[in-house]
Amino acid sequence: TGGICPVTRCAKSLFNGPCGGTRVDGNCEVDPDIPCAWYLIHERLKGQGRLELITKVRPAREWRNQIRRTIIQPEYRNRYAK
Repeated sequence: TGGICPVTRCAKSLFNGPCGGTRVDGNCEVDPDIPCAWYLIHERLKGQGRLELITKVRPAREWRNQIRRTIIQPEYRNRYAK
């Protein structure tokens, strides 16, 4: 991705390529005021001579074994927990 995080920069958090809704000017279809993250990635990789990397597909994330983590400060727990 040339150092550009598609999960945080893409309005749809797509990490395996663009949605296909990139506007003609290279901006996002969801928010036309921001550039499409995948357009930026394409342009950066092209400028670096590494455009072939854009075809590399990442495996889907496995969330099944993830647990929800909660951090509770001891002071909060002592004051508000009943």
